[in-house]
Amino acid sequence: MPINTTHPQYDALAPRWQRMTDVCNGEDAIKAAGERYLPMPNKDIRTPEALARYSNYKDRAVFVEVTKDTLDKYTGQAFKDDPVLNVDKQLDYMKRDANGAGLSIYQIAQKAFEAQLERGRFGLFVDYPTTSDEVSQADVERNALRPTINFYAPESIINWRTTVIGGQTVTNMIVLYETVYETDPDDIFSSEQVEQWRYLGLDETGYFVEVWRKATINQQGDKDGFVIHQERVYPTKSGNVKFNRIPFVIGGSDSNDWCEQNIPLESLAKMNLAHYRNSADYEQSVFTCGQVQAWMSGVSEQRMTALEKQGIRIGAGALIMLEENGKFGFAQAEPNNLAGEAMDKKYAIMQALGAKLSESSDTQIQKTATQSNQDSSTQNSTASMAIANINEAIHDAILLCYEYLGITYTAKDGEYLFKAKQDFVSATVDSATMTAIGSWVQGSLAPKSVAYNYQRKYNLIDAELTDDEIDGLIDSELPSAVATAFEE
Repeated sequence: MPINTTHPQYDALAPRWQRMTDVCNGEDAIKAAGERYLPMPNKDIRTPEALARYSNYKDRAVFVEVTKDTLDKYTGQAFKDDPVLNVDKQLDYMKRDANGAGLSIYQIAQKAFEAQLERGRFGLFVDYPTTSDEVSQADVERNALRPTINFYAPESIINWRTTVIGGQTVTNMIVLYETVYETDPDDIFSSEQVEQWRYLGLDETGYFVEVWRKATINQQGDKDGFVIHQERVYPTKSGNVKFNRIPFVIGGSDSNDWCEQNIPLESLAKMNLAHYRNSADYEQSVFTCGQVQAWMSGVSEQRMTALEKQGIRIGAGALIMLEENGKFGFAQAEPNNLAGEAMDKKYAIMQALGAKLSESSDTQIQKTATQSNQDSSTQNSTASMAIANINEAIHDAILLCYEYLGITYTAKDGEYLFKAKQDFVSATVDSATMTAIGSWVQGSLAPKSVAYNYQRKYNLIDAELTDDEIDGLIDSELPSAVATAFEE
């Protein structure tokens, strides 16, 4: 099988991913797809006139970008506060550039969240520059060599295979589809997009990487027309030790594994397309039946011929001479609101599915804060679970970076390498709770970390400060006499 062979699950999901991508890209993408999303009336008739009518039918249709707005809304809510990154100082660069191309770890998290809601899956590939010698600490500190976390959309993860080793499921093959731009050596202002396939695998030696491309005219490829562009290499971690697993983390909306994942916004997208099709019928009806039609009766052929020669004009300043018993009038179709009613019903369904609304209803205004929090918690449970999976996936990816650099990680209760907030409701500080926590700490009924965690949760203090750093700030700002008394 060729390198671009796709997994059966990929083949089943690819059309759904494409539909979601088009819907979230908005009206231009939907209309460019033509009959895929808006069937042609009388599709068996393909005359030039029929095709022209369909073009006008499509142009008049309105695609309301509800799904895109909903995705933007949830992304904005999820990342209104920057996630917390607690990593070794050697990885501080990830706050600015985690993938080596300018994306911070926070931006990668946002892309992962959008991919989860829109297509249900994402991937994180942890890579490290290939070197022939042991990497020195000086090289790392100069950022000459450092691990990167690279985001892959689900449509770029085209094939994979897993096996069971010692009772544990291990991924032993992944193929990633990539496009790169190469500059024409004879023209620095011209570049060409090139397809390539990155093959990540495991063999007896360990984890390896190959890059394949389609063979050019001057290259002798395999029987399927592909050629290895970059020979097989075995990346190593600190101590020049080879990996015994592929440094790739798969993330999903339901779980971080290769199982088929739920696409949270798919129901909304389907309803969005149904609303678009109703809109096409409604706008066609408005165009066809909404204009009045002039008519005449009781007019002889001679009079009609004379009127046509002089040109029939209707409106102010124009006079139409009729014969005896001749009649002139306007005809207009009776109102037909069926398509409009169907649009209204579908829009109401979209609201229930999580569409973004600009106005609040009276019922929403009258809700108590507790009721609003409970409702929001229910509505955002899927999004909250997606954030939890992102936190876990990025945590695992950072641990792979630790392995590359030889950093020992010891997990501590209450600490995390990366954490985006799962609470989609604006947090409100409860003064009574704060007072109670303060009394518990002073009465030795709770550690100071309880108070610090509460302050971090409600943005009362920098969420990336550790407990020890907070203690240091408090001690540094206390007068020496008070600090001494406190210590005693």
